[in-house]
Amino acid sequence: MKKFVCSALIALAASSLAQAEGLYLGANISPQTNGNVKYTENNVTTERGETKKATPLGVFAGYELSPLWALEAGYRADSGSTSFDLKPGYQLKTSVSTAYLAARGTWKLSDDWSLFGKAGIAQGRMKLDISGKDAPAGESTRKAGLYLSVGASYLITKDVALQLEWERTGKLQHEGFTANTNRLALGVRFGF
Repeated sequence: MKKFVCSALIALAASSLAQAEGLYLGANISPQTNGNVKYTENNVTTERGETKKATPLGVFAGYELSPLWALEAGYRADSGSTSFDLKPGYQLKTSVSTAYLAARGTWKLSDDWSLFGKAGIAQGRMKLDISGKDAPAGESTRKAGLYLSVGASYLITKDVALQLEWERTGKLQHEGFTANTNRLALGVRFGF
């Protein structure tokens, strides 16, 4: 999926070289989320909170097909990994990433404010690594699914906008571990 999104981003950039108007790039950040791990050993269930949290970051690029419609691709990932201390001497590290390709519809409320929605496809990936004596090898899982987003945008200048959005993608699951990849993101978008 990364190759698909990278190819889409390159195609968007290449098609816009002749006329850069309509191309936009952006980045966003999300708050760190709380997590916990529950595991059972010898009929005793233990729950542990995270000892280190990762901050989700994202980048996106799009091309405005008209004032109302755009095609957008993006990638978001944790800045590092979220860590959980398990029994003494063992630590679980998780990281999650998502790539998407979506159509974006915009509804202008005024010259400065607009609402937008996005719908498309996404592929998420969750990596799990356990460190410690005789720890099993790391594993990962991938899942493709629906990508949805709604948000609001405020134009600071003609070509710079702040945007706040809620993104929804499917949960990633692997052998009892679940990562919820929905998020609230604050971002900046640069038009050309």
